[in-house]
Amino acid sequence: MFLLPKGNPLAENVPVAKLQLPEALEKLKNGALTGCAVFDFPGADCALIYDAGKMVGALVHRENKELRDQAALQALVDLLVLANSGSFSVYGFSREMTLALLGMINGTAVIDGQEIKQIDFKALLDRIKNEQMTGTLKIFTADRSGLIFYKGGATIGFFHNAATAVETSAGEVQQIAGLPGAKACLSVLQNEQALSLDLAAMVDIRKLWEAASGNIFAATPAAAPKAATPPPTPTPVASASDVETAIIEFANQFLGKLGKALAEKELSNIGGAKALSDAGMLNEFLAAMERGSKMLASVNKIKEMNAAISNEVAKL
Repeated sequence: MFLLPKGNPLAENVPVAKLQLPEALEKLKNGALTGCAVFDFPGADCALIYDAGKMVGALVHRENKELRDQAALQALVDLLVLANSGSFSVYGFSREMTLALLGMINGTAVIDGQEIKQIDFKALLDRIKNEQMTGTLKIFTADRSGLIFYKGGATIGFFHNAATAVETSAGEVQQIAGLPGAKACLSVLQNEQALSLDLAAMVDIRKLWEAASGNIFAATPAAAPKAATPPPTPTPVASASDVETAIIEFANQFLGKLGKALAEKELSNIGGAKALSDAGMLNEFLAAMERGSKMLASVNKIKEMNAAISNEVAKL
């Protein structure tokens, strides 16, 4: 479980059994939410971070593992479909606090679980200020957790696991730092370019929801065992549009629906499949696909997918 602050409550403790995810997320978008939506399940949590209606970050924490962005959205759909209980809350925050939260769930780790007694806190605070960091410092023990939020190197608030709202005093968090065995994590945004991201535009939540909400317990006809075969290769083609279709099919085959969305986005970024006839552009596209696929498939599957894409591009 991870600790998140409570802001201005726009919806609180709504049973997930009553929730239709596509409609709920559409309301957050249309309402231009700046803040976070929080899903609390037995054994799992999810946070979606919004900036003026754009979903700029997503995190699922489950079984001591963390999934982010597209992989987190797929996991959220699965959790909601299978959940017997759980709750949904929405909190509005200032943009400064939203940036600090985004740094916490999607930022770069500056300190990762280091013991407090090993940290020169004066030097750390000077670094946060001088480098104008935006993010969150978490201080924790086995039983207590506290958060300190920063925007541009300035402290903007405090929260802890006994608080009901973001506080302006560091008292409780300082007490946690003084407990035996206390540790710290600091995660910060490298820049604010992450705010140009809109996960809701990259992932078709409605299609994922409709697919997952079908009869998940329907029996699957038994298939006769057969030897493993390589993925089918599309019929040789000559046009860029056919190559693009084949690439998207490969991404869907190896990575699923999120892979399809990833391929469509990266193809759009380079101006379509026609650009892949240039070796440099092809390498750039394959590298982007590999980066975006790390949470969706194994290393071997990603290599197989990129090899299949390269073979297809060779037909241009």
